Amino acid sequence: MQLTNKQLLLIGILASIVVGVGEYLLHYLPTGPGGEISMLNDVPLGRASTGHFFVVFGAPLYFAGYYGLKKIFFSTSPLLSRLLLIAGILSFSIGGVWVSSRYFGAEVLQRSAGTADFDFYLQSYEEHYQVLVWALRVLVAIVSIVYVMLILKNNIGLPKWLAIFNPIILLIIVISSLLWFPALGNHIAPIAMNVTHFIFFGLMFLFLKTNTNQ
Repeated sequence: MQLTNKQLLLIGILASIVVGVGEYLLHYLPTGPGGEISMLNDVPLGRASTGHFFVVFGAPLYFAGYYGLKKIFFSTSPLLSRLLLIAGILSFSIGGVWVSSRYFGAEVLQRSAGTADFDFYLQSYEEHYQVLVWALRVLVAIVSIVYVMLILKNNIGLPKWLAIFNPIILLIIVISSLLWFPALGNHIAPIAMNVTHFIFFGLMFLFLKTNTNQ
């Protein structure tokens, strides 16, 4: 049985919830988010270990959400819809590697703290894993540009204002909540990419046409 576009988007929404729970367990600190690496010095290892498995098993579900978007926009532009799928899959392939490294990074850094090895492990983590965050951000920007182009060109009745709610803009809004609503931002900024995609996939799901082939 072939999944409908709505069902594929629901799987993407499920991914944002499962990975969001995992990343919250990995990253949340009652004192507020620290630096992207320095936070690993303080996160409880038992909680982070549980979060690790949520992330590992949930991240591949994001692919279904992007496959749903590709199918939705295929009639608008086969080329751009394929680019959206490729950029989305690359984003969460790289993002999955990065976030699944967080538990082991936390354990190594915490257990080597105060030893001569700490600086070596810190530099190694920065060079091999933290650098992936920048690749992820570039790919999310590409996803956003392609999505905006598809929304503006779409021939399936989606409102053009949905272009405003692209992943990079949503990501900026979520992270900036640390400034304009810290009580909320302290909880959602550590899982910003998942909150972003919960909204992103959710809006697309709500505005799909109700016909059966969607």
